[in-house]
Amino acid sequence: MELNQECTLLQNELRKFAQQVILEKADEFDKAGTLPLENIKQLADMGILGAIIPEDMGGAALDLIGFVVALEEISKVCVSTAVTIATHNAFFAYPILKYGNENLKQKYLPESATGKIIGGFAHAGSNEVHIEKQGEQYSLNGTVPFVLNCEANGPLATFIRSQENILTLVVDKDVPGIKRLKNNNIIGLKAAGIGEIVFENCVVQSETILGKENEGVSIMQATNDFACVCLSAIALGLSQGATDEAIKYAKERIQFNQSIIDFSMVREKIADMTTKIEAARLLTYNAAMEYDAGKNYAKAAATAKYFAGKAAVEIATEAIQIFGGYGYMKDYPVERYFRDAQVINVLCRTPAEEKENIVKETIG
Repeated sequence: MELNQECTLLQNELRKFAQQVILEKADEFDKAGTLPLENIKQLADMGILGAIIPEDMGGAALDLIGFVVALEEISKVCVSTAVTIATHNAFFAYPILKYGNENLKQKYLPESATGKIIGGFAHAGSNEVHIEKQGEQYSLNGTVPFVLNCEANGPLATFIRSQENILTLVVDKDVPGIKRLKNNNIIGLKAAGIGEIVFENCVVQSETILGKENEGVSIMQATNDFACVCLSAIALGLSQGATDEAIKYAKERIQFNQSIIDFSMVREKIADMTTKIEAARLLTYNAAMEYDAGKNYAKAAATAKYFAGKAAVEIATEAIQIFGGYGYMKDYPVERYFRDAQVINVLCRTPAEEKENIVKETIG
């Protein structure tokens, strides 16, 4: 599967930036548990924050395969940075671009493209947030414990599940009745700005709704399909990064007067890891290209996310095994890859949910 010249140039540019700039402070941001705002600002200057936003709104108007290769390169060195960028584009800008009214598009997309605002995503279960319709307004009360890009303090694409439907709307950063809390109880993606949102009599206007009131389920499905391709790319990059680190260590580690890279057990692990990476890359690129071609890509998205997410967990685990005891120490990046992989694997949709989607798309 060959990338076009534009994608190849973008891939090389992001690879260089990731290795020369992002890598240097990836561990520092993870240990501090803070958003890598320095990285994000520079990526905004490169046009990556506006990756999927149209050019007439200041964006880069990349096709999905272009965005996928960008996320892959970034996540090779810092998964948290990649998730922040993916959330901003896939979970925030995408539903506004596809389902928002013209006012919402003009209000949020130009500033999203430049990085002036960083959009977040909140998905509330039916028992987490109570919705009360009051004429042309909605009153929100409750807590969403896992909010992507929460610490960026930007507007939120908010999906709230009720017994009847899903309400999809944009909650502005300045609307009264919102409290943001830092979430310190996560094992991975510690620098991705994940937090908690508390709604206390938060009143939002009906014009902030994405699509129509009865379209929430289909809007969430479409958003999740798009996001799953992006998350597959992140899982792919994570897997490649963990494998690269394991190979580097195995070449340097000497036991019994030889590098452990020569041990058959280590070589077998690297072969398995590499095979899974190649398969994940083909599945992810295929899903992106199906979307770009205007095809029904739901099955491809689910298959890519299921395989790439599962592979990331397995590959990060194998990388730790190659490192031995050192793999569990924060002095080496593979323990960070391992923690991040656990979250990526269940983010957006769990493996069990992806399998159910695959079956539905397969049997009709």
